[in-house]
Amino acid sequence: MANDETSTPGLGIALGGGAFRGAVHPGALKALEEEGLQPNFLSGTSAGAMVAAFYAFGTPPEKIRELAHKLRWLRISSFTLPKLGLLSNVEIGNFMEKHLGDVLLENALIPIALVAADIRTGERVVFKTGSVAEAVMASTCIPGVFTPVEVDGRLLVDGAIVENVPVSVLNEMGARVSVAIDLGSGRYRTPQGIVEVLLNAFAIAVDQTTSRQTESADVLIRPDLTGYSLMDSGNSAKLYAEGFRSATHAAEVIHKATKDAEPSSWETLEQRFRKWLKA
Repeated sequence: MANDETSTPGLGIALGGGAFRGAVHPGALKALEEEGLQPNFLSGTSAGAMVAAFYAFGTPPEKIRELAHKLRWLRISSFTLPKLGLLSNVEIGNFMEKHLGDVLLENALIPIALVAADIRTGERVVFKTGSVAEAVMASTCIPGVFTPVEVDGRLLVDGAIVENVPVSVLNEMGARVSVAIDLGSGRYRTPQGIVEVLLNAFAIAVDQTTSRQTESADVLIRPDLTGYSLMDSGNSAKLYAEGFRSATHAAEVIHKATKDAEPSSWETLEQRFRKWLKA
């Protein structure tokens, strides 16, 4: 778990969406911890938003994997017959509050930003303050599957439709080095029901823009997830291991990127001088 003393200066990690494939993320975070690479900034969309929230508030990666394994999406999501979606996503918010409490984003141990989208305007909505449960509920709200979440008069849905791996958000937060973890590689499993058909179609559409958006990342981690369902929590251990393996493989490149991004001695002296002038 990162703090000011153990984190890697300027390192930001963007966690992408991918439903139950999100179990990759805690494995990757664990590997980076062991490599001495802990983030100063976190951003997340959809499943990545949920993992980022847990991690930013101090939940160990192994515990996050356990929670992912126990999560039964269609059980915790309330069936409904609304005009705007098949299911209600309110229980996702309840799930977050059960395990984290009624916490606020601005109180996280690591600066965090979670991404949703306004379904009426198409605008990206970035949560940096306010209720964690509400932000995660909005960010994971897959359109057509879940009813939109209303926040401050806006109807919000899964941020994947605007930025599934929120690299640009890290840059806005001040990250010098951005690491993107994309769960969209590999062929999707043959769908077993209507919800999985919707999920696969949504993911395939999102993948087309994600590949362009992640080009700005300094390091891209994209494990091959061929055959892993978006809906099956039973593979969480295998996905965790794949995340660990992929991030371990990328660690050397990340170390080099962070070293190259370190300010020069002159830049450091200049920053100290500016602070002295302001004092």
